[in-house]
Amino acid sequence: MKVAVVGAGIVGASVAFRLAQDENIEVVVIDRDQPGNGTTSTSFAWLNANRKTPREYYEFNLAGMREHLGLPEELGEAPWLNPGGNLMWTTDEKELEELERRVRRLMSWGYRAEWRKAGEINKSLEPHVAFPTPETPVAYFPEEAWVDAPRLAKEFIRLAEKHGAETRFDAAVESAGIRDGRVATLRLERGENIPVDAVVNAAGPEADRVASMFGPPLPLARISGLLLRLAVSDEPISRLMHTHAANIRPDGVGSVLVHHDSIDQRLQRGEDEEALCAELLDRAQKLLPVLEDAEISGSSVGIRPVPEDGFSCVGSVSALPGYYEAVTHSGVTLGPLIGRLLAKEIVSGEVASLATPFSPDRFNRNIRL
Repeated sequence: MKVAVVGAGIVGASVAFRLAQDENIEVVVIDRDQPGNGTTSTSFAWLNANRKTPREYYEFNLAGMREHLGLPEELGEAPWLNPGGNLMWTTDEKELEELERRVRRLMSWGYRAEWRKAGEINKSLEPHVAFPTPETPVAYFPEEAWVDAPRLAKEFIRLAEKHGAETRFDAAVESAGIRDGRVATLRLERGENIPVDAVVNAAGPEADRVASMFGPPLPLARISGLLLRLAVSDEPISRLMHTHAANIRPDGVGSVLVHHDSIDQRLQRGEDEEALCAELLDRAQKLLPVLEDAEISGSSVGIRPVPEDGFSCVGSVSALPGYYEAVTHSGVTLGPLIGRLLAKEIVSGEVASLATPFSPDRFNRNIRL
């Protein structure tokens, strides 16, 4: 059985690796760029199930977290995984009420969450943070982490190749061929025809274009996100922080990453990117005065693919045998889990109960036969 995986971000790379582990599956990975260079490289890469509702979507993301935490035991190491937890606080009353409700809900579902005072956080975890007062309540989520997502995507591809997978990078899919009611070929823009028994659409922001080769496209929203990277001399923080003004995390030695949803909303309304970067820097410096001399080393705008109803789209499209979709927001959290579950579905036909609510069949599309 030959399976083409379209997309080598963290989701597609994970699917390719898990498929390649089966000696009866031939795998070819296709991407118009290099592994992990698309949306995966522009993600804040927060490993969590923090804001995920309803319950089945929370459970899906929680399982995604667990999948990440199991990789070190399986692979021997996981240098891309950065534990340490996540801190959340706000100065806005309504936001604080929402955070308190969320913490109660998460704790009732068994998620690790606790409240601490800002003064205690300064003493034990993050000495450089300028909290409003020592009494400011801070929610702490000790199991959350951040991931070097491009590094993980590249590792999945390396492992897939080790198991015999072929790759076609810097190559875009132009069209698809269907024979006898099922997927039969993919044609690349550079002219190559690839015979296949199955196709996995893990093309991220281009997933609707790929889907349109088989029929009406997947209903997909694209959400822009601005990431600001700062060069720092020391290590001003050691874990994730989500605040009313900015979200900040380490980004390897000598670097931190800054993001905020409010900035993303203004970016999508057309505000100037350079001005928004300057505002993010100012917000970060007020939260962490130690960043006073930090310099902007880069910025990037990522396009997040979000299926129309906001939830993952994972599994077979039953109207077209051999065609599968793996498209989701929170791709970093869910990537390794989706890879394992979808590979199992392709090989055995078994659909995991975790993935059932997120079947592509919930979208009413007439596939071209």
